[in-house]
Amino acid sequence: EAARLPCLATFMPPAAATSAADTPVNPQAAWQLGDAQTLYAPAAQPGGLRWLVLAETPASSLQQPVFDGDAGRLLNNMLRAARLHQADAVLFAPLVRQAGAPVSLAFSAALAALVERAQPDVVLVMGRLAALALLQSHEPFGRLRGRVHALHGVKTLVTYDAAYLLRTPADKAKAWDDLCLAMSLHAGL
Repeated sequence: EAARLPCLATFMPPAAATSAADTPVNPQAAWQLGDAQTLYAPAAQPGGLRWLVLAETPASSLQQPVFDGDAGRLLNNMLRAARLHQADAVLFAPLVRQAGAPVSLAFSAALAALVERAQPDVVLVMGRLAALALLQSHEPFGRLRGRVHALHGVKTLVTYDAAYLLRTPADKAKAWDDLCLAMSLHAGL
C-alpha cells in the first residue's frame, strides 16, 4: 500500500506570466508533479538504497493507485525485480505532461524540494519525454539511457515507462539493463 503525500506543485502558469527565466525545455509541453507516495514501506530494509522514482504518467491515472491497471502491474513487477521493495525507502512521484504550457520555475522548485525532502541515493526517471525535460537534454533517448546523470546533485538514471513497454515489449530487455545499472550504484555509494 502506498502512502500519499500532498502534491508539491501544479505548474501551468498563464502564458502571459512567463518570463525569460521560464524558458521551456520543450515549448510544446509542461509538466505537473503529482502526489509523492511511499511504496513498499512494510518491506523496507534498513541499509538499503533510498530511491526516488519519477514516472511519466497519463493525467487520467493521477487519482488511481500506483499499481492499478496493466501498466501499474508491470511497474510493480519491474521495481520488485530490481529489489526496490527491499530498499530502505522508495518514493514514487508521477509526472504528467501538459501540452501547450511552458515549464515553469515552480516545477523546478517543487522537484528540488522533493529531492531535498526524500534525500534519495538514486533517482530513476521513467519515460522518454520526462527524461528529456528533467535532464534538460536534446540528446536522443537512447544516448541518455545506460549512463549515470545528476538531477539536483543525485545520481540519476533513465529508462522506459511501463506504458511504453506494454506497447513495445521488445524494449523490456533494455529497461532491465537500465535497472541493473541503477542497482549497481549501491556498491558505489
